[in-house]
Amino acid sequence: MKKRLLVVLDFDGFLVNSYAILRETMASFGLDVGDEQRFKNRRKFLKYLGGGRELLNNLVGLSLPKTRRLRERLTESYNEAARVFPDYVPLLNEMIANPQVHVGVLSRNYALNPGPVIRAVLARSGVNEPDLDFVIPLPVGVKKGEVLAGMRSSRYVENLLVADEVGDYTAGLAAGYDCLMASYGFDTRERLMDKGEVPPSAIYDDPASLAGELAARLEPYKLRAEGRSAAQSGAGFRALASGAR
Repeated sequence: MKKRLLVVLDFDGFLVNSYAILRETMASFGLDVGDEQRFKNRRKFLKYLGGGRELLNNLVGLSLPKTRRLRERLTESYNEAARVFPDYVPLLNEMIANPQVHVGVLSRNYALNPGPVIRAVLARSGVNEPDLDFVIPLPVGVKKGEVLAGMRSSRYVENLLVADEVGDYTAGLAAGYDCLMASYGFDTRERLMDKGEVPPSAIYDDPASLAGELAARLEPYKLRAEGRSAAQSGAGFRALASGAR
C-alpha cells in the first residue's frame, strides 16, 4: 500500500519538554535560563543565553566551561531525563504501523550525535522507534524549509508539519505544508500569533489537545487502511474457500 500522508514532527518543545532539560543542563554549570514564560517569549538566539536578568552572568559563566562539555552535559540530560509526552506515544505507534502514513522527526537538536539521542529518547518512551520512517537532525546553517521542500512528493495527498516555533511555521507554510502548532513548547500562543501570524485555529495549548487533533487528521487514512486490509482478508478467505471446494 502506498504512503499517502507525510507527517513531519519536531522534537524539542513539541514531543519533549526541552526547557526542563536545558534548565537542568545550564544549572549544572551555575547558569540560569530564567523562568519558562520569559524563556518562551525571547527571540531564539537569546533563549539559550538568558534574558536581561540572566544574560550578563551567563556570558561570563559561559567563558568558564568548554562548549563541548556543555553539550556533553546536555546529551547526558537527554539520555537521563527526556521523555516523550505520554499523549503522543500511542499515537506515534499508530502512525508508524499505518502503511499509508510516512512519519518521522526533523529537528535541530544541540546534543552530541543528535540522531541517536533522539532515537534513544523515543525508544525509552515506548515509541516503536526502529520502524520510524526517518529521524533527520538539522545541522547548524541548514534551513528547515529547504529540507521540508525536498521531502515533498507527488505520492503524498497531504503534507503535515507538527512543531512549536514561529520559524517552524513559516518554513512549513513556505514549503506547502499544513501546520499544527504547540504553544506549550518554545513559543507561546501570543508569540506564535503576533510574530508568526499563526491562526488561532492551528495552535494547541497542551499535548492532549494537539494529540487529539492529530488523531483526527489520521482518521481517514486509518479507515482506508483498515478497509483495504479487511477487503484483502475477505478476498483471501473466499479464494481459500473456493479452492477447498
